[in-house]
Amino acid sequence: MTALRAAFLEQARHCAGLDSPFMARLMTLAATHWPLDDRVAGQFADWEGEIGPKGASLPLRWAGALHALVLSGRAPGLAAVYPPQTCTDAALLGAIRSAMEQEAAFVGAWVQSAPQTNELRRAATLLPVAAWLAHRFPDAPLILSELGASGGLNLLFDRFALDVAGVTLGAVNSSLRLA
Repeated sequence: MTALRAAFLEQARHCAGLDSPFMARLMTLAATHWPLDDRVAGQFADWEGEIGPKGASLPLRWAGALHALVLSGRAPGLAAVYPPQTCTDAALLGAIRSAMEQEAAFVGAWVQSAPQTNELRRAATLLPVAAWLAHRFPDAPLILSELGASGGLNLLFDRFALDVAGVTLGAVNSSLRLA
């Protein structure tokens, strides 16, 4: 097994464990069918150092590039098979190959930067701590700073609700509920 295939499979396991089925599927397909574009594959093959989740996270960088193509409108064919749409593995692979062929330079440039994940479940640890601090120090301000903030999303944790064993912490009427 190549190091890149192992990195994609390890990332697939992490994604599945974090209840991200589409990303787990994407990583598994990449592991099984790589190379999906010779230019990007060459760039990945030349990468120095640890390429998996404990290092450069090339699989996440690659997935981030694909997601950026979808969000920017640069790859409408890929957007047509990305969630919330559903499709077969063959359709997804075809759309990925097409997007990578047309946007290899974009993907190549994108993967030069480390990924920034938007994992809101990290806020589940902030809510009980903030509640405890507010109870313990009722008159003290709570100032939260996040370096490399996930688009600032985790800075808004006070707008989320956390449901644990029948108790809700945070914004009880929030549409974003963590459990």
